[in-house]
Amino acid sequence: PPLPPPPLSTAPESSLSCSETAPTAAARWSPSHSPSPAAAAAAAGSKNEGSSEDGDDEAEVAAALAALSRSIDAFMDQFAQLELGVLSTARPSILGRKASPEAIAARPDRRAFKEAHQHFCEVHRLMRGESDEALPAAAGSMQLLRQAALYLSDDEAAAKENVRAVPAETVEKLAALRAAGRRKAGGTVASALSQLRVALAGPLEAHSKLVAALGASQVQPVPAALSREAVTAKLNTVPTFCLLDGQSRVVGMREEEGATPTACFYTDPAEARAVLESAKRAMPDVRGLHLGVTPLGRAFAACGGWPGDEPQGHIASTLKLQGSAAVREQMGPFLREQAEKQGLPEAAWQLPVFCTDQLQSAHAMPFFLSREALVDAWVVAGLERDAVPDSLTAMDLRVLVHQMSTTDKFAWNTVNLLASREAVDLVSEAYAEGRAVAAARSGGGAAESAAAALDAAEAGGAEEE
Repeated sequence: PPLPPPPLSTAPESSLSCSETAPTAAARWSPSHSPSPAAAAAAAGSKNEGSSEDGDDEAEVAAALAALSRSIDAFMDQFAQLELGVLSTARPSILGRKASPEAIAARPDRRAFKEAHQHFCEVHRLMRGESDEALPAAAGSMQLLRQAALYLSDDEAAAKENVRAVPAETVEKLAALRAAGRRKAGGTVASALSQLRVALAGPLEAHSKLVAALGASQVQPVPAALSREAVTAKLNTVPTFCLLDGQSRVVGMREEEGATPTACFYTDPAEARAVLESAKRAMPDVRGLHLGVTPLGRAFAACGGWPGDEPQGHIASTLKLQGSAAVREQMGPFLREQAEKQGLPEAAWQLPVFCTDQLQSAHAMPFFLSREALVDAWVVAGLERDAVPDSLTAMDLRVLVHQMSTTDKFAWNTVNLLASREAVDLVSEAYAEGRAVAAARSGGGAAESAAAALDAAEAGGAEEE
């Protein structure tokens, strides 16, 4: 299950006043923006010899990912079919009497089986919402398969092997459901559990093949600086959120009367939601307020993140990239000092990124926009939550980009920025709300065409705007 969002932290309503708006050109973001290893290497101008094999590797990964998806779907379908039987089937009593379906479904072991199915349906839903890319899919499915193996294990010692990376409360829940299902050896529920154990072998094998295919397609590290386009492509794997009005124009807000309005691209999903709700209360006359989604690379450029670039201001407003308020307050001076030592010009914003050696390999160096996202990845990787280092490596995003684009001392083609689960969830919510706003703007009779137009704009037309 996803980690709880960080505490909300935003400006008080009284500090939000009259807004100024201007057109925006936000490109559609989705997890599929994340380039494959071969594509990233090509963009960086550092593709290895024998690149014809990269296409074969990618095809193998795609085939393994499709096979895993089909296998897990088949497992879940069988789980659903078995639940129908478990809730309605029982052997007659010694006297030949048959219990009613209601009485059967009310038995403790049947209720436990139903609860287990509901639990795995939710885990499956979360897994499918992660991403359609191979690496997040492998990580998300690993969580589902470990929990399924834990629930279905008929050996306590074997069950303990699957506890790693599963939240403690989930371990306890699944252990209780497993015990309830075994209340009657040889019964209907025990038989269903046995069938599920057999069915689980398919997804486990498919997952192993996907992991093997991913290992074969790993990008080879090449110490070289990246082009601006390659760096931007890496940044664009993470979404940011900005406040839009009903005409899909960026809304700038003044912290106090007479101050220059500021339009922010928020990287913290919780703060973006909080700002939207505060703005709705403070500016009831601005119709259709909602969140827009802009890839981080595009927002970084708009906010003057590249040395020598000026922020793309409009109507004397200031554009900022903005992370968590609590982190900004705590780390702001440190990040400003970092940028100054790198010779970077003073900026109106700082945005920290986090990494740790324990999550790095020769082929991958993940960065995260929050400590919470790093911890989430740490747990998915099978490490103990309590073992997360107290001290993480942190640097300002402008410093990281400057290093990636100017130095040849590190294999920057292995760097990847990873979005949090909460950010991916908010992307879906923002797109849905954007469609609703577009439909309302066009009138009830044109709702479908308005939504289609919004989809087309998000897919690429917005860039020309």
